[in-house]
Amino acid sequence: MNFRKSALSLAVLTAALSLHGCSDDNDSGNNQAEQSPQAKNVILMITDGASWGTWDMASYWEYGEKGKQPYERFDVKLGMITPPLNTSNTPTFTGIPQVTYDPEQAWDTTPVNSTTGGRPNHFAGYEYLKEDYTDSAAAGTVLATGQKTYNNAIDYDDFAQPLTFITQEIREQGKATGVLSSVPFSHATPAAFGAQNISRNNYGEIATFMVQRDHLDLIMGGGHPEYDSNGQPRSEPRYANEVGTGGGFIPRTTWEGLRNSTAGGARPWQLVEDKSDFEALAAGTLSLTAERLIGIPRVYDTLQYNRSEAVMGTDAANPSGVAFNLNVPSLETMTRGALNYLSQDPDGFFVMIEGGAVDWAAHANDTARIIEEQVDFNRSVTAVVEWVEQNSSWDETLVIVLTDHGNAMPMGPDSDTIPFQPIQNNGAGVLPGVRWHYGTHTNENTLMFAHGAGAEHFYDLVIGTDAGLRDIIGFSDGRYIDNSAVHRVISRALNLELTTP
Repeated sequence: MNFRKSALSLAVLTAALSLHGCSDDNDSGNNQAEQSPQAKNVILMITDGASWGTWDMASYWEYGEKGKQPYERFDVKLGMITPPLNTSNTPTFTGIPQVTYDPEQAWDTTPVNSTTGGRPNHFAGYEYLKEDYTDSAAAGTVLATGQKTYNNAIDYDDFAQPLTFITQEIREQGKATGVLSSVPFSHATPAAFGAQNISRNNYGEIATFMVQRDHLDLIMGGGHPEYDSNGQPRSEPRYANEVGTGGGFIPRTTWEGLRNSTAGGARPWQLVEDKSDFEALAAGTLSLTAERLIGIPRVYDTLQYNRSEAVMGTDAANPSGVAFNLNVPSLETMTRGALNYLSQDPDGFFVMIEGGAVDWAAHANDTARIIEEQVDFNRSVTAVVEWVEQNSSWDETLVIVLTDHGNAMPMGPDSDTIPFQPIQNNGAGVLPGVRWHYGTHTNENTLMFAHGAGAEHFYDLVIGTDAGLRDIIGFSDGRYIDNSAVHRVISRALNLELTTP
């Protein structure tokens, strides 16, 4: 669908309204092909690498309690397991599932003396959760295609064949499509919603695919080759290699094509870089000059996570004590702009919004900065809820909030002796008490929230009940789905033809 080349006219979004209830009808939706689509718009929000404790840390910092986030009032709350097909980094050419999730092992409190990745395990359940985890590429692929694959794959199956992904399918309906992230747009999660590649590390190839093909109407994310992680100009641009791995996140030819408005072929891109232009897009006042829009803030990798105190200075109001880079937009601002832009399409839209640097902070066991990243994500969810209630409705828009996998197992300060001890709440504006148990991804049963048109279909795809999720974490009633269910529910809500079992 082509967009008008004119200024947006939507009003600036204001305070969030209370959520309206969804239908209690849990009909499985047989003969969907004969029914009208239930959803006009689908908004998928992913906080990358958020273990159970990550959600709690941010809520305690923001509010001093849980229960205040908009997604906590959503109708659908389910666990979601995230096993990949296998843990190989290359195709195995078997297609045989080799990874699963066992609730009994996941919550086993038997003390152990072993280590994993150089970190003590303390309990058998901790040890189990550190094994056989997905990466963001395989996790993104199953969310975008419905098919499990090997770690490292961007919409490729275990036989090294490309998979059709959700934005391609939705564009066939005539809807607008977009991806945005707080990390480079060619990184694994946004890439899975816009590219096909045998390896997530081929950033140049992925960026070119996303820009030059016709299935995306909007892209936003980091990766600017002319700036460093603090938003300072480089003496020489850092480009990704055109083919294979290495370098930055965008190759030279693609960047120059965006600069001179030749990238994208018959549907060129308008390149937005300046913070004021992102804010104008969010306010509905940016003049649009091309059919598609790509927003790349003037920063290299993350919007805020990789900034340094030596350059930015200090700010005691921030969890990390480091002042924010004031020259880049927040994920919340980018979200508001994306909604304004994509909602111009009268047929509706799909957008994937990622808080990608949550995962980066988890890898570093950085309590303060993971709170900053998760808070920005939470505010982006609030922006989405405001948009739905002021400009659409829950009868025509489906919102899904989830993480693609756990990361680093943050728990309470005494969780080395008290199994699965929750995060310690020290009050609003105070860092919570945390002990990190790992430095990478986990195989835990994650949290998923959904609300709006078609959200009830998640209940048709429940595969079990996890007593630990219910009784130890205190999340809903313990029912859970596999992550492959997300693609199926989106397909059902939009009346797409299902191509996966």
